[in-house]
Amino acid sequence: MATRYSQKCCEKLVDAGAISTLLKLIRSVSRSIPDQEVLKHSLSTLGNLARYPHLLEVLIDCHGSIETILWELLRNKEEIYFIASELLKKISSSRKGIDAVRKSPALLRRLHNLVEELSRKAHNEKRNVRGPITRENTDRRLREAVIILRMVTEG
Repeated sequence: MATRYSQKCCEKLVDAGAISTLLKLIRSVSRSIPDQEVLKHSLSTLGNLARYPHLLEVLIDCHGSIETILWELLRNKEEIYFIASELLKKISSSRKGIDAVRKSPALLRRLHNLVEELSRKAHNEKRNVRGPITRENTDRRLREAVIILRMVTEG
């Protein structure tokens, strides 16, 4: 909560090494419900830190940060997906972030594959008689992935 309201708190946390600690924590969580709550709060905290341009650069420079966040985007389908999506959009809003994502062709390929998979899913769900909530969620996930992919590829 403190990172949501205070730049000073964010700066103190970053100075204390919070970004690398949070990334390590994110990589170590399991699929259990309590661990998913920890993951959600860890990503939200990184998102709060990334609101400040100078701290966003520290996040981008942290080894493995982009890969870790993208992995959570690929691996989650619900709330955590959208938290990771917002964080990747913040990263992709800076030139340094775009360059960091572009340095890894594997990450770009995975992001592109995600967009293709969600496009296929959205198309199939429109043909099938599934619940509108499922269709709406897939469409929303697709829109987020397309925005990120465009931000990264078009700069």
